[in-house]
Amino acid sequence: MTTDTEMVRADEGTASFELDHAELGTPALSVLYGSQTGNAEFLASQIADQANAQGYAAELMSLELLTVEEAARKDRLLIVTATHDNGHMPDNAQAFWDGLGRADTPLFKDVPFAVLAIGDSMYDDFCKAGIDIDQRIGDLGGRRMSDRIDCDVDYDLTSGKWISSVLEKFKTVAPRQHASDAPAASASNAQRSEQAKVTRKEPDTATIAAARLLSAPGAEKEVWHYELEVSGDSRHYRPGDSLAVIPTNSAQLVDDLISSLNLQGSEVFNGQSKPVKEALLNDLELRLPHLGLVAWMVEPLAAEHPVKKLVESGDRAALEDWLWGRDVVDVIAETRAGDLDPQEFMSMLRPLQHRSYSIASSPLADGERVHLTVSSVKYDARDRKHTGACSGFLEEAARSNTQLKVFPLPAHEFHLPEDSSTDVIMVGPGVGIAPFRGFLRDRYSSGAQGRNWLFFGDRHEKPLWLYQDEMESALNDGALNRLSLAFSRDHATKVYVQDRIRESGTEIFAWLNAGAAVYVCGDKRMAPDIDDALIAVLCEHGGLSQDSAHEYVLAMKYDSRYVKDVY
Repeated sequence: MTTDTEMVRADEGTASFELDHAELGTPALSVLYGSQTGNAEFLASQIADQANAQGYAAELMSLELLTVEEAARKDRLLIVTATHDNGHMPDNAQAFWDGLGRADTPLFKDVPFAVLAIGDSMYDDFCKAGIDIDQRIGDLGGRRMSDRIDCDVDYDLTSGKWISSVLEKFKTVAPRQHASDAPAASASNAQRSEQAKVTRKEPDTATIAAARLLSAPGAEKEVWHYELEVSGDSRHYRPGDSLAVIPTNSAQLVDDLISSLNLQGSEVFNGQSKPVKEALLNDLELRLPHLGLVAWMVEPLAAEHPVKKLVESGDRAALEDWLWGRDVVDVIAETRAGDLDPQEFMSMLRPLQHRSYSIASSPLADGERVHLTVSSVKYDARDRKHTGACSGFLEEAARSNTQLKVFPLPAHEFHLPEDSSTDVIMVGPGVGIAPFRGFLRDRYSSGAQGRNWLFFGDRHEKPLWLYQDEMESALNDGALNRLSLAFSRDHATKVYVQDRIRESGTEIFAWLNAGAAVYVCGDKRMAPDIDDALIAVLCEHGGLSQDSAHEYVLAMKYDSRYVKDVY
């Protein structure tokens, strides 16, 4: 496990150095990371370990812990960064990025560097944070040791060759002569103080003050409304922000894993400070096994083993389909049951990730309570009961009054227009309704003059029309001007929210032409369909060509008139 404090990991022995590099001494490498959920941090820690095993003196550091001036004095930079919230920097990389923007050429003159970017190709701004950092350091004179690699969610499978190649290239770099080791300017120190805010490392606390089931009895899924009493900075939010919850793993899942590993749970492995059970409960991701773990699990298996064949086929989609719904216990049972080194297995697990939820309330309407809309994950598979890591945790916390660890996740652009007279179109099927409940409560409480149009849907109306009473009341009292519903399985032909947008094309175009802002929240697979629906409306009812309609939508995104919160 890693923390947001500077660490230097240096192996004692250096006898394994190749003769060509002996005269250079122990090569120093700074592995820097920008991480929002922990994935980039985990990968960076693995790179640092690999570098140390190859004879480097590698330090691992969060980007928020050094200034750009300090970075420019490093001998070698390997930066690993994720992209957050539709093309933005992770929170712990923002101050560093701001510093790069203020820096003068050639601050990074001849500094050897390489960038590994992590993203999700389902999003429009795939790997944008890494792309931006790579380009800016290059513009400031950095010596690019290798072309940037842009990794998708399967980075465990795709980054290995690039990492090995870069580490070999860095060995050819001679130590740099530094003009000065003076401390960074006070203005840069101010950057650090600006970042002194609540994060998962030092979270706020919360308790669940109220919980009610939104879905009707017999629904195919349970959806809960929670109201949290929160402490610290988590009380201060804007509609559109999210709240991160740090869960504890299910006790049953932990017991099942301990049994699968033939352990008692009380063991403390060498180099660890916690018993196995405590680490599994609080520190390690068990519900979402990553692709790299599966690839490692099947390495010693026979070539004809079905999971090994699947991994070696290179068919990422098929592998993800197989992995869907499986936790680490399922993966063990279907690959290496009874044939695992427990400590080595645990070292392959990623840190337990927080889960983020769009806030469904408004400070104007709800005071300091934070409301969440949470769909519970529950299913039986492979002779075991499965529950969502955080949805199950929240249900239990509501029953037991357990204290939660939370921290705020401010949105970058997903906020109401500054001009309250602006019309707003909101598209939020399923639990995507959450931020728009907050929007409507805020607009009504503030007396905003702009009109509000909500598109909502789910599979069935009767059990899954979330907040139905509130929506109908909002229509009656004028807080909501238009409500368009799409319950896809209640019709002979499936109908979705994007179909309702097309059907209302004349009015939608009139609203857009009058300057309306459009917001979308929900499944990321839905987002391109909304793009297509808006383009179709612009073509049919606005008389635009396909290319012009596409440019219109891009301009809306650029002007923050078309904003998405998808996951």
